[in-house]
Amino acid sequence: MIIDQDGRPRSVRTDREKREEFRHQFESMTDAERAALFTLLEDIDKGNTHDKLFDVHYEREPVGPEQFLKDDYYLGAVGNNMWPKLQDDFVELFEGNYSEAILSGSLGWGKSYFATCGICYVIYQMSCLANPQEVYGLAPGTGLAIALLSATREAAKRVPLTEVGSKLQLSPYFAEKCPFKIAQTMYEIRFPSKRMMVIAGSTASAAIGTNVFAGFIDEMAFMGSDRRLDHNGRFISIDKSELITKAITRRMKSRFQKIGRLPGLMFLVSSKERPVAFIEKKIEEALETNDPMTFIREYATWDVKPSVDFSGKTFRIAVGNDRYRSKLDPTEADENWYLDQGLRIIDVPDDYRNDFERDLEGSLRDIAGLATETISPFIHRIEKIQEAVIESLPTPCVEEEWIQGDPLEFIWERVAQQYKRRLPGGYEETAWRPLRHPESMRHVHIDPALTGDSAGVVIAHIAGWTEVVRRDSVGEEYNEVAPIIETDLLLKVTPSPSDEIVLGNLRWIVYQFAEHGFPITFASCDFYQSADTLQQFRGRGINAEVQSIDKTTIPYDLVKTALYEGRIRLQPNSWIVVELQQLMKVPKPRAKGYKIDHPRIGKDGKPGTKDVADGLAGVVYSLTQKMPGRPIPMTTTAPSHTAQETDDHSWVTEGRTMIQKQPPRASGATPRKDRSSGGGGQEPPLPFLRG
Repeated sequence: MIIDQDGRPRSVRTDREKREEFRHQFESMTDAERAALFTLLEDIDKGNTHDKLFDVHYEREPVGPEQFLKDDYYLGAVGNNMWPKLQDDFVELFEGNYSEAILSGSLGWGKSYFATCGICYVIYQMSCLANPQEVYGLAPGTGLAIALLSATREAAKRVPLTEVGSKLQLSPYFAEKCPFKIAQTMYEIRFPSKRMMVIAGSTASAAIGTNVFAGFIDEMAFMGSDRRLDHNGRFISIDKSELITKAITRRMKSRFQKIGRLPGLMFLVSSKERPVAFIEKKIEEALETNDPMTFIREYATWDVKPSVDFSGKTFRIAVGNDRYRSKLDPTEADENWYLDQGLRIIDVPDDYRNDFERDLEGSLRDIAGLATETISPFIHRIEKIQEAVIESLPTPCVEEEWIQGDPLEFIWERVAQQYKRRLPGGYEETAWRPLRHPESMRHVHIDPALTGDSAGVVIAHIAGWTEVVRRDSVGEEYNEVAPIIETDLLLKVTPSPSDEIVLGNLRWIVYQFAEHGFPITFASCDFYQSADTLQQFRGRGINAEVQSIDKTTIPYDLVKTALYEGRIRLQPNSWIVVELQQLMKVPKPRAKGYKIDHPRIGKDGKPGTKDVADGLAGVVYSLTQKMPGRPIPMTTTAPSHTAQETDDHSWVTEGRTMIQKQPPRASGATPRKDRSSGGGGQEPPLPFLRG
């Protein structure tokens, strides 16, 4: 039966189920089979040991799952490294005579490790048979197969096939009694003496023409969907994992269904991704029918690791769903309200607090192993948005939104200052430079607009670096240096009614910043009608690329991480605050994964937008991925000048940093004089550019 244990489904084999299973098998026997059973029971009652009982079908009597897992002769080299709780589950799975095992929950609790050990035991059981084909009613010489499937063929080879192969190589039993050959180029492991093979692939066709005895489908929730025609001739979207599971199960039933059950074992494995995934439906079906043949384990990492690995302190989370947000550290009143809504409260080791504070919903999915949302707010810690707004951070624009056609007023003295710079030949001119971090390279992202839509223009730079704490895929913390990102411009551009954005006007804004000393070295645009803009930028010496914010969630993931880690400094702007607060995480209708979108109607009753937020995501992405470095300092042998006296070549290099390379000189030598000093020395070497 399947019980609810701390809010998670868990299969247990009861005595009643064991009796029912025996009764079902007994009633399915023929008269001759029943007579043979009674004779066997009478002999056992007389004390006969029946050493020859296994001679009929077995070369050797198989050992039980516990001995196989722990004995060094079998799988002890890896099985003894399995967490004790999972070792108990392993024994329960195989002694419980299940035909399907569903392993789900968080990342890192050992789902694939458990399943690949299980596949090894299935192979071992079959290897003990004298003639597996004869036992299962197949023609002599017919091959038997175990299918290992994942989202891609390479993923199936990299994880389940490689893990099964490495475990078998550590087992003396297989080396002596059932030798095998790993043919990774063909995505197979072959057992010639038993005519068995393990096959890796990404579709059910990988096992076409074979007699599939057992299977392992990995990361089912991440396989995406296929479009198929229904009986009405309309295209519908079907989960790929559902298609594969049903195809493999049909193949197994057509060959091996016997007395109402399958003798093999199917492992369905995936970490949590979304509540509507097929593996979640399988769990729901098993719960509704109380399926006695389905083994279910859902764990968080702390459910299987020994308690000594944690501090002993915990904090609480009220777990939400697609309608209600999850809440960290709920009050007693909050807990009662969530429980009244049919939701749950969980206790989490304090060791993971930082992870949940940085990303509550993501940590609930990846660390706690709970799929909580279909459509949910993307940024849950909205207080971090307000904390990122620095009221004293200046902006040159008078307006937060520019309606195209109206004058756009800049007050440059807010963000830049004038200074005298020297030019080659002894000339000088008045120029501009930013007040804040003048040497930092600026990046810009423009989110162009369709007819009638608004656009976003954002310019930003790296203001410094800070050390942050991250956690890797196995849960270990590590330190990393990450950039602090500060905006120079947050601007929403709206066309006149029934008009469209003129991209030349957006470029003009960027050029204004460049003319006022902001060293703009990189620009990105979304794909729509951006080819000409990118070409124009490149013509002015600005590296430019297409960067779509909607094709992947990575740009917005970087924004959220930087917000949660306190690494974004925003100018006061009501548009960016509202747009970030209203961002939604929405499942893609015809593909796997999610997209980041705005609500159709915002909380203020107006249409939702994310134009400025897209611009912010674009510059955060480019600054994080490209990491423009700090300027290389001048060597100490360079002549000492004040900022106003130093020769400035940026009028030629369009704002890119120039580094004057000084030749080495012997100790005590007299420094060379440049031509402008009237000393008649050699002309200094030409500079090289950086940026």
